[in-house]
Amino acid sequence: MKAFVTGGAGFIGSHIVDRLIERGDEVVVYDNMSTGIEDFVSHHFKNPRFKFIQADILDSKKLTKEIKGMEIVFHLAAHADVRSGFIDHKIDLEQNLLGTINVLEAMHNNNVKKIAFASTSSVYGDATVIPTPEDYPFSPTSLYGSSKASAETYISTFCEYYDMTAYIFRFVSWVGERYTHGLVFDFLNKLKKDPTTLHILGDGTQKKSYLYVKDGVNAIFTIIEKAKEKMNIYNLGNDEIINVADSAKVILDEAKYNNVKLIYGEGDKGWIGDNKYVLLDTKKLQLLGWKASKSTREGLRITTRYLLNNQEVIEKRNNKLTNNI
Repeated sequence: MKAFVTGGAGFIGSHIVDRLIERGDEVVVYDNMSTGIEDFVSHHFKNPRFKFIQADILDSKKLTKEIKGMEIVFHLAAHADVRSGFIDHKIDLEQNLLGTINVLEAMHNNNVKKIAFASTSSVYGDATVIPTPEDYPFSPTSLYGSSKASAETYISTFCEYYDMTAYIFRFVSWVGERYTHGLVFDFLNKLKKDPTTLHILGDGTQKKSYLYVKDGVNAIFTIIEKAKEKMNIYNLGNDEIINVADSAKVILDEAKYNNVKLIYGEGDKGWIGDNKYVLLDTKKLQLLGWKASKSTREGLRITTRYLLNNQEVIEKRNNKLTNNI
């Protein structure tokens, strides 16, 4: 298979690249490196079945040229900082929706018929049905969630127009090796600056589930191999839930920080647009034979150990954040 991976040098994308290469596929990574890290894919640079292109999906001419001859697109490239959409109202529109439209146009112009798309649990917003199934209506509380929901509808329409096949993955937060964004990263960054105190957004009661990256990749390839519809929409998550306060305690324990004072914010959300209770119904995915191997707590511990043992990843990610301000 000839696979084109947008955002392929990122946390999730690079693990998908590894799996594709292991399978014997030909892989083209297309990444603007705004958050991607070269070390995550550099071990493939000498492989004749691997090609790396540093470019942006908003460059439609370049994208259309490079996608030629591909059989499937794994579309991972996105702006994933949910909080920043409250200040910058264009970034989710441009990077997530318009970027996805560019990918779809490039696929159509090159007769590429399959797309695997990284969506999000944020499309459900503050769902009133817990665990939340795939048929729950869109109700996003952030522009990030809105942009992903809109991208899903564009993908659905292109599938109808041009006989494409789509695999839509609605994720909870992922954890594991190469993790560079989110709760564990933020907590360890704060603790490095002040090991005596940890400030937590919200009152700590927000409940989340986390999916270990290798379990998530297994789910993606299970769906691609076994799902047979034109539009294949699946939740990817973990059956275990944990609140933010307990997550902090797991991370502190694994990192061996003692006597840390936890200071909580106000309200039951971390920020405007946050969702206070995220637990997805994964029965549809489990019917395909998939099951998570790591619990939410195990995933948090693995991630903590990885970041502590790979300080250069934190430094490179912090440098990118500084340079993008």
